[in-house]
Amino acid sequence: MLLLLLSAAATVQFGLMDVSANAQIPSWFEQWYSASVRRSVERQASSVTPLAPATDAEVIGGGRLYLNDCVGCHGEPGKPPSEFGATFYPRVPQMTAKGTDYTENQIFWIAKHGIRRTGMSAQSDGYSDQKLRLLTAFISRLRTMPPETMRAIVAQAKPAQQSAEPKK
Repeated sequence: MLLLLLSAAATVQFGLMDVSANAQIPSWFEQWYSASVRRSVERQASSVTPLAPATDAEVIGGGRLYLNDCVGCHGEPGKPPSEFGATFYPRVPQMTAKGTDYTENQIFWIAKHGIRRTGMSAQSDGYSDQKLRLLTAFISRLRTMPPETMRAIVAQAKPAQQSAEPKK
């Protein structure tokens, strides 16, 4: 145990760990970090009041928010993974490609509070709990969402995206 502590202290003292963002990290560290984040989210999200089942309208509303605000990092439905999301460490989860294993309460907690030392900042200053609930409803159903529902969400979000573009 003493040898382990001395090794850790020497690593810190002499700056032996490569902290460059584009360096390949050891797989043991990635596994340890991922497990640590997951356990922390599980523990802290347990205090979230269980969310009521979302309606189809709430899922669609959350999809519109996602398409307007989250695709830059987390990916757009039917498109290649976000190149911008790949620049973060750890890499940003590509929600539309893989979905997530987190529960709705955990997704809500992550969106509200963020995860330190990642690109996921706390969204509680910019979104009400109701909007975070809509995003949660959408994200939690990405893996099981019928294609026609996704098409409806994309179709409804397009006018908002186009109206935000400067007129020529």
